[in-house]
Amino acid sequence: MSHPRPERSLTLPETYAIPRGAPEPVWPDFGDHDEAARRAVAAVAAMLGRPVPERPKEPRSSSEWLALRWDVDESTLVNVSRDMSRTLQRLHAYALQRWVDRHPDDVAVFGPGGAPQRAALDLGDGTSVSVPAVATVLFPAGSAYDTAVAVEVAYRYGTPMITAFTPPGGLALAERVLADLTRTLEADHPYRGGVLSARSGNGTVELTPVRHTVQVRDDVVLPAELWREVDLFCSSVTTRREALRALGHTTSRGLLLAGRPGVGKTKLTRVIATELAGPLTVVLVTAEVLRTWMTELYEEIRGLGPCLVVLEEIDSVASKGSRGDTSFAEFLDALDGTRSSDDVLTLATTNDPDALDPAVKRPGRFDTIIEVPPPDQAGRTEILRLFLPPDAPVDVDLVASYLDGATGADLREVARRSILEHGPDGLTTSRVADVATSGRWKPAPVAGNYL
Repeated sequence: MSHPRPERSLTLPETYAIPRGAPEPVWPDFGDHDEAARRAVAAVAAMLGRPVPERPKEPRSSSEWLALRWDVDESTLVNVSRDMSRTLQRLHAYALQRWVDRHPDDVAVFGPGGAPQRAALDLGDGTSVSVPAVATVLFPAGSAYDTAVAVEVAYRYGTPMITAFTPPGGLALAERVLADLTRTLEADHPYRGGVLSARSGNGTVELTPVRHTVQVRDDVVLPAELWREVDLFCSSVTTRREALRALGHTTSRGLLLAGRPGVGKTKLTRVIATELAGPLTVVLVTAEVLRTWMTELYEEIRGLGPCLVVLEEIDSVASKGSRGDTSFAEFLDALDGTRSSDDVLTLATTNDPDALDPAVKRPGRFDTIIEVPPPDQAGRTEILRLFLPPDAPVDVDLVASYLDGATGADLREVARRSILEHGPDGLTTSRVADVATSGRWKPAPVAGNYL
């Protein structure tokens, strides 16, 4: 005999009470199915009368992150930005890292996806340091400043920039933060006193430390009066600097070295660079920067202290036929701009000074023009002694007399050709004189037909 089962009903509580002292529920991580799982679990939780708490959103930008940290509305944050070249941005990041090193236990750092990005800053000689590349550094109140501030290293539409953030009402402080960051860089600039190459890259000028070819005066044979003019030029930022400044004169000057190829202009610029590197920062300018980025270059070197800027072969941008070109006008503007600040020496070379536009050669742009002549008899003799073995039985004075008008580069080739033909131990006066008078040292196509 069967008995009917009693009816049973499931009664749900109106609310689900969390036991006293129990932790608040947290939203679990469902991985790739997070959104679908959230909806399903939320529906079940709602049936049970206990809606699942909203999952906190991760900040997507520096301003969102700072607004959460400072507990203010994102729209009320104050920010001041400076666009700059990639090199200057990286250098300001170097200064920012110095600030971080002073407060290692206080700062908080945010980056894309929560993780800051870092990059290497080349210091030359194979060394580099790590600096923020895309990151926001938060300095709490009482660390770098009495008020909390933040500095962001980032890119806006591909343009490098540095931004200072403060809580509401801190506009003056944000401006001060950027100014202080620049002063920190200028006080301890990692490139100051070095030798830099100014190249075109990423749509602007990039400065990179390079190894300089050392050249001393004994390697270059030039007239004494020429050396006096060179020393006078350099004294503007060395021995005569304070006297000029006291009388209200600018210490920036321009020197143009003129002369045909091979007379030693490049060697002379290397001597000057070798002697001034250290006390001055030497900047070697490539042809592309010379044609396109001269204004940006002189802006870029501000803060590097006294500078020597070397512009080789300016004929391509400063000739008479260049008048009216954008590059010509920018070149003149850049030269004029050097006089707005002190301690910038501009050293340029040209093969033909007569071909340059007169506007380039006026005082205030190039204050001194030096003609570098081919060596005279005494100079040719001295140059041959430099390039021939010191114990070779060669009457170099006699050989030099056969080479009137030859440049230093020509004389070096005579010596090199003689050594190639006869060896260092087989040199005699007649053999070297034969090379010198035959013209075999001159670059020329070989006559004849060859397979």
